[in-house]
Amino acid sequence: MKLAGAAATVRAGERLAALVRGGDAIALIGDLGAGKTTLVTGLVAGLGGGAASSPTFSLVNEYPGGKLVVWHVDLYRIERAAELPELGLDDVIGDLRGICVIEWADRFAVLPPDHLRLELAHIAGGRSLAATGTGPRGRELAAELLGSP
Repeated sequence: MKLAGAAATVRAGERLAALVRGGDAIALIGDLGAGKTTLVTGLVAGLGGGAASSPTFSLVNEYPGGKLVVWHVDLYRIERAAELPELGLDDVIGDLRGICVIEWADRFAVLPPDHLRLELAHIAGGRSLAATGTGPRGRELAAELLGSP
């Protein structure tokens, strides 16, 4: 799916918000500046939460107050798998009160076998978004997101 810019990336996140349910896990893959946090901004807004920001320095941001809690995790600064337990991912991945979105999820295998994988990339004229699912729920989300207007 082609995204013309930041506003289109936010709208894609808002569309995703209409599809997710508690316990969903989402992997965000893409280079620096590809739009991962921008997509999360739309997701959080679409769920009725506040503004999202990059968790690069805090590593985990929690956005309560919307339809679902969003745990927004950034693995960019994690250098070794031994650091992962400090993030508390076992407490948030699969929690039915919310969804877990992990940026740079391709760095470590932390997501459950069934999740949505979103890949953002820079292309001429904007960005691209590719969605694939790794299990039944992930495939359902990918098909619904790509089929959304």
